[in-house]
Parts: sequence; C-alpha cells; structure tokens
Amino acid sequence: MNRNLVLDRVTVRSDGKAGVGIVNEASMTFQAGKITLLVGRNGAGKTTLLETIAGLRSIDSGHITIGEEPLWQADRKRSNRAALLRMGISLQHAESQWFASTVREELYYSLKPYNVTAEEAERRIGGAMSRMGLSMELLKQDPWTLSGGQQRRLSLASLLASEPDWLLLDEPTAGLDAVGSALLCAALEAHKAAGRGAVVITHDHAALWPLADAVAVMDGGIVREAASPAAALAEAAAGEGAPQALRALAKLRAIGAALPPEAPPEQSGGALWPAPRDVAAALAGQARRRSAPAPAFEAAEHAAAREQAAPVYEPGLRIAAGAAASKLCSPDLFDPRALVPSYFIIAAAVLLQDSGAGLAASALCSLLLLYPVRALLRPWLKLIGMYGMFIIVCGAIAGLSFQPIGFNWTQASSTSFQLVKLLNVMLLGLPMLALTTPFRLQRAIEQSLGWLAKFKLPVHNAALLVTLIFRFIPLLTEEWGRFAKLAHARGKATTPLGSLPIGMIRKIIIPYIRSLLRLAEGMADALEARGFGYVRSKPAFGFRLKLGRADGLLLLAAGAMCSLLILIYTLG
Repeated sequence: MNRNLVLDRVTVRSDGKAGVGIVNEASMTFQAGKITLLVGRNGAGKTTLLETIAGLRSIDSGHITIGEEPLWQADRKRSNRAALLRMGISLQHAESQWFASTVREELYYSLKPYNVTAEEAERRIGGAMSRMGLSMELLKQDPWTLSGGQQRRLSLASLLASEPDWLLLDEPTAGLDAVGSALLCAALEAHKAAGRGAVVITHDHAALWPLADAVAVMDGGIVREAASPAAALAEAAAGEGAPQALRALAKLRAIGAALPPEAPPEQSGGALWPAPRDVAAALAGQARRRSAPAPAFEAAEHAAAREQAAPVYEPGLRIAAGAAASKLCSPDLFDPRALVPSYFIIAAAVLLQDSGAGLAASALCSLLLLYPVRALLRPWLKLIGMYGMFIIVCGAIAGLSFQPIGFNWTQASSTSFQLVKLLNVMLLGLPMLALTTPFRLQRAIEQSLGWLAKFKLPVHNAALLVTLIFRFIPLLTEEWGRFAKLAHARGKATTPLGSLPIGMIRKIIIPYIRSLLRLAEGMADALEARGFGYVRSKPAFGFRLKLGRADGLLLLAAGAMCSLLILIYTLG
C-alpha cells in the first residue's frame, strides 16, 4: 500500500491571492518508512509548510496526497478526513495545544476521531505515556501545571497514542532534557520500523541527525533535497568525531551558504577549514546580496519572518506586516489623539443622516477613508458578510404585517436604513485595532488627561483599563482561532479553516471561558510584576507622542467630510 506523502507544486500565500508566497510551488516526495529532517533558517517557511501538510493552512495551488488520498476535497474548502486521520502534528509550542482540564481528557480527545473502544484507548494511553517516560499519576493533573519538558512529552504521547501513518513534528526536542530526547529518538525508530514516516523540523542536529534517512532544506519558500539519505547518514556517523568547526561548515554548506571553497591542507597553509574572518566575510557578503532587490521567493521569506514576529493578539498587524501593505497600515503612523477624534467626528456625522442622499454620501466618505487601509478589513470580511445578512433578515421581519397579511416596504427600508448606518460606523472603526497599539493609546490618554490626576481623578487607571479592553478584544478572536486550529489538528475536523463544527461549539464553551480566565490571570500577574497600579506622582515616560503631518491631514480630512455630511443633512 502506497503511504508516501507527495507535494506537487504547492503554493501558500500570506494573505490569500493578493499576498506574497510563503511556500512557492513546493514539490517533494516524503518516503513512507523514512524520517526526513526539514531544516533551514528562521523565517524560511518550515512551520508554514508543516502546517500546510497537516491541513491547517489552505493552499492556493497545487496538490497534496497521502498514498492515494488527496488532502483537500475538490472545492479546496474542506479537507479529506481520510487523509487527516493518517497524520498527526505536534505544534511548535506544546502549551498552545491544551484546553481540557486533565491530561487524560487531552489524550482521549486525540483518540476520539479514531473511534477506538474504551479498552483500546486505555491500552494506547498507557503505552504512549510509558514510551515518553510519563507517570500514569499525571493523568489526573491539569496539563498547564506540567513542566515545559513534560508538556512536550505529553504532546508527543498524544500523537503516539493515535498511531498515525505520518508524524509531523515541529522542533520536538525543544524543552526536552537528554532523557526526553532519547525517548523521542526511540519512539521515532519504532515508528519507522513499523513502516511509517515522519517529517521533523529541527535545529537540533546533534540529537536527530543520526536518525535521518533524508534531509530537506527550506529556503525562501522553496523546499529542496539537501542531501541523499546516504550522505545524511555519513555526516551523522562522522558528526561526533569531527571537530565542531567542520560540522558547522558542513551544515552551512548544506543550506547553500556561500562559504570559501574547500582546499587541501597543503594549499591553505595547513588549515583544515577557513579562518573565522574568512567565514564571516563570506556570510556578510551573502547577507548584502540578500538585502538587494530580491526575487519573489526571498520577499516571501522576509514576509514569513515578519509574520512570525508580529504581536500575538493583534491580527491586524499581521496583515500590515505583509509586503502588500502600505505605510498607511502602520500602527505608528497616526497619533491616537488624532485618530480617535477623527473617527468620532465622522461617526457622529454618519449617524446624523436621515436621507438616502446623506447615507450615500457617508458611504462614499467611508470608502475614501478605508480604501488605503483596505487590507486591514480582510480579517473581518466574514463578520461583515454576516452583518449584511443580518440587515436583510431584520429588514424582512420588520416589513411583515399580519393584519392584513402583507409587506410594508416603508418599515423594512426604515429598519434597514438604521442598520446600514451602523454598518458604516462599524467599518470605520474596525481598522482602528491595527492603526494603533494599546500602549500608544494608553500613552495618548495619559498625555492628554494626565493633568486631571492633580484633582485625584484616576486617569492612569482609566488609561490602563482602556488598554486592557483593546487588548482583550483581539484576544477573544485569537483564542477562538486557537480552538478552531486544534479542532482541525487534533479533532480532525473537515470544516473550512477557522471555523468549528456545530456539534463541537457546545462542548468547548466551558474550556474556552476557562482558557480566557487563565489568560486574564496571567495578564494580571504580569501587570503586577511590572508595577502597574502603583503610579508615582511624577511618572517617567519612555517616550512621548507628538502630533505630525499625517495627523494634521487626517484631522483636516475628517473635518472636511464631517462638514460635507452636515451640509447634506441641513439641505435635506
């Protein structure tokens, strides 16, 4: 039976069709019964490729098959459950996988898609815990209370219990001690002996290199075979005895680094490897070449690196980090003291309208303001579409009449009119989460209203409250997205990415709330550790906001549009 994992010209873009490619026409065959290491520098797209193979990221073109099973159905919106059941992925950060209250529940959740009996589940759980060196007494504990190494072992145990054909591991040795690494290697050897395969992202060559049957390099969104299995094993065999400098040079050359050419000792003054200065000069020259105008695959690599460095709880910033985003999407361009008043000025003028002409004019003004930052609206397109359907349904209900039975167009249009005005205001407000950061907003409040603290008003506490609210709103969507990701990675859900199966929503409400409370507790501890709540009479500021030219233009545009809308309202 063919169990190979095949990628055929797979492309993944950072932001749908308009974004740059993180993975560019990747073609690779991962052989069943072999362990393939996936290496490359940070930001090269390794994690993206692994999540794409696991069905956690949609592909823009190409095909992924496991044996004879395609990963995606014909519409490319839903994944193929039969293919998902043959794979198991361990995410880079083990702690991001937990949501159940006990270790036993976590393991049972990983086994649920496989429909095993209770007796079989207990057998698999016991075997997996033993293979990863975890005590059965841990089954009653909250996974969040485990140490980092224990959480990593638990993540691997949940995969071993599922017994998939393919293990997809992202930095599996991170946080593991020598014993944990040895147990991992033994588990991979047993997995390989059973005729199953594994793709492993790693920077820990010392631990995993001896296991490698093949090594693939990810560079700028392109995956290529770096060494044949024989070459990889030869390097591993010589690895322990070779000097560290030689091993480092071999690995640098394996990923395509432009190092000085190798020369026999008699031609290099007896040196077995280039001098450190020569290696540094070669790498610096390579870095300068990369800083020059680069082809598309290098631009994709930089975009992927920026995406990984983006703040966790601000999805808008991730869009701004893409190569297609303009300067207007930067959270540092506008001073919140100009951005927030401009929003309220235009929103008030929009809500003032009571005619079709006024509504059309306000919509036109909103389009003019939103067009330069339209990329920031993409994360909210589904929400906007749902609100549009809500307007249609509410308008239809408002127009119904039963005595006599009929439809009142006046009532329907009146209700729809008010809801469309609210939609206009909502669209203007959505980009604000990305156009400013909570910290800049807090500083703006403190600079503008700080003088009121002399009258014993809690200005600093109010500013902190506003900051927390702005952080908490994206946190809700981010955490919901995490649960949706787990539903696909561990629950093998086939719903469109980013959504949860209807039957699962009821079951995750309590874990979702518990997770939010845990995050809130951690945030409170962090605030207390940083001294928030203990305000000095003369606080010292790391920086102060200054109104600039862009702020003046924004206020001028908002004032002009507000005046126009007020004039239309008056004439109407």
